[in-house]
Amino acid sequence: METYDLAVIGVGGMGSAIVAHAAARKLRVLGLEQFSIPNIRGSSHGATRILRLGLHEGPTYVPLVLRAVELWKQLGEKTGTRIFHNCGGLDVAMPDSRIFKGSKAACEKFGVAREILDAAETHRRFPAIKPATDMLAVYQPGSGFVLPELAITAHVNLALENGAEIHGHERVLGWKSNGDKYLIRTDRSAYEAKQIIFSAGAWIGKLLAEQKIPVVPERTVLGWFSPKCNLANFKPDRLPIWIVDVPEIGHFYGFPIFGIPGFKLGRLREIPSPAIDPDLPRQEPDLADEADLRSFVENVFPDANGPVLSMETCFFENSPDRAPIIDRLPGEQGAWIVGGFSGHGFKYCSAVGELMTDLVMNGSQRFDLSPFQLSRFGTTV
Repeated sequence: METYDLAVIGVGGMGSAIVAHAAARKLRVLGLEQFSIPNIRGSSHGATRILRLGLHEGPTYVPLVLRAVELWKQLGEKTGTRIFHNCGGLDVAMPDSRIFKGSKAACEKFGVAREILDAAETHRRFPAIKPATDMLAVYQPGSGFVLPELAITAHVNLALENGAEIHGHERVLGWKSNGDKYLIRTDRSAYEAKQIIFSAGAWIGKLLAEQKIPVVPERTVLGWFSPKCNLANFKPDRLPIWIVDVPEIGHFYGFPIFGIPGFKLGRLREIPSPAIDPDLPRQEPDLADEADLRSFVENVFPDANGPVLSMETCFFENSPDRAPIIDRLPGEQGAWIVGGFSGHGFKYCSAVGELMTDLVMNGSQRFDLSPFQLSRFGTTV
């Protein structure tokens, strides 16, 4: 049986970045993915993913995303494929909301370029959006979007070029410590690795059931609508990426038209939908999903309230506090978890690939990961 320096379980957004960085630094890497690479079964698809710099979730995230932008740009240069598109970003909400105050504070703390716009100025600058008159926006010109399928492809191709061994359509059935190594059993074979990283998204809770890792999958729906007029206002030179929180309707996020036809948006629920088993067939998007998205579109982006063009399901992999888990597994020196990103993780993938390689090789890295430790859940784990 061959022994690898590192086995990565799950080769989606996070896993593909990890195998790329680890292989580039000459580790003998095995990547195992239960589906195709890339695929539409997990949390790493949908044509575009938001990248915000001054994050309302908290200033802890800002250094991580600033490094991620540098790495996304480097990845594009290495592969000749533009991965990060800088079209700016808007965080729009009531002045006393966590979103507005948090985004403004994060930008101020780290010197992120920003402007504060009232509703009238937001609409004047970006005519597609019509916020309520008492809303404010934090406009960040450095934000934009990442192309997830291209990012995964680029990372995996670089990993293969640097000698990584990556298997699609191979499901992990179990794993255990084997002295100073880990034995991994799949539906095809068995492998041995000195260290192991679990980056399997919505499946982490099932893979690590014995460890009681509190990550649960939530079904969410993305929709692409055909603007009924003023289509040019929805293109990347006229519309940034955005998040908008309307007290009576909810928290939504979206993009300019790019990649596939239509104006794309989705919802982040304050209280997540009931957890689901990721191995069961997902409910396909339906009229109720369309109506939910349209209720927001007709209020805030009325010119986009035309026919629906596409809808897709996706997983959020939620932790209890919706913050990531990046940590060693309890009692394991060489087993790690990267998960629980709760619908806002893809922007960080490139930086997570680098920092996890640092942890595997050196036991340390440069970011403050203390807010992402498992111990914050106390007796849950």
